[in-house]
Amino acid sequence: MYARFTRGPYDAATVSGRLRGFPDPFPVRNDGHRPWRYRVVSFLSRAVLRAWFGAGLQVRGMENVPLDGPMLMVCNHLSNVDAFLFGGYAPGTMFCMAKRELYSNPATAWILGGCNCYPVDRGAPDRWALRTTLDILARRGRVLIFVEGTRAASPGMKRAEAGIGFLARRSGARLLPVAVWGTERALRRGAHLPRRVPVTVQFGEAFELAPPSGRADDRAIADEVAARIAALLPPAYRGVYG
Repeated sequence: MYARFTRGPYDAATVSGRLRGFPDPFPVRNDGHRPWRYRVVSFLSRAVLRAWFGAGLQVRGMENVPLDGPMLMVCNHLSNVDAFLFGGYAPGTMFCMAKRELYSNPATAWILGGCNCYPVDRGAPDRWALRTTLDILARRGRVLIFVEGTRAASPGMKRAEAGIGFLARRSGARLLPVAVWGTERALRRGAHLPRRVPVTVQFGEAFELAPPSGRADDRAIADEVAARIAALLPPAYRGVYG
């Protein structure tokens, strides 16, 4: 059973008052189903990506994706194409944090909010984003997080943000590692149109953190999670986790 969301002191009104267009209340639906904006964007993303990349787009291991939560789907990040891949192909209803800068336009904020995407301020600890994520997980939701915090400047993975360790430890949610490669060549930084190149999304197997021994170490947990993502990647993409 998907539990309903409650609103706390850092509720959507706190954010929507500063971001015009962002829905209040958030999430738009609290019954575990996709809002209509989510369904439309998902369909369009899937149609455009398949038309553009054709057989060069490989999505593997979807049978590994749990359809219930709580779950953190954790992934590397190479390109703006990545978000559309998950929006189009990740089964079930997902939530996702996205950088606050994307919400500057009210129409974009309205669309993103309807797609279960909520803002995070990457320049400082964001209590609202953390609390919202933990609230979603506590109510058996599923959240996508790019563990490096931003796109990698080169194909090799950067060190994961310690915040993923905090969220995994505090929520006790299952973690699903996912690897993406090829998108850095499909849409290079500064480019306006994607190139037709091979792109792969590999879903791994969900796992739970082992019971902690001694003091919790969010940094070590984040590295463990990132290493599982790296194990799904070709060697050239593993970066600091090679």
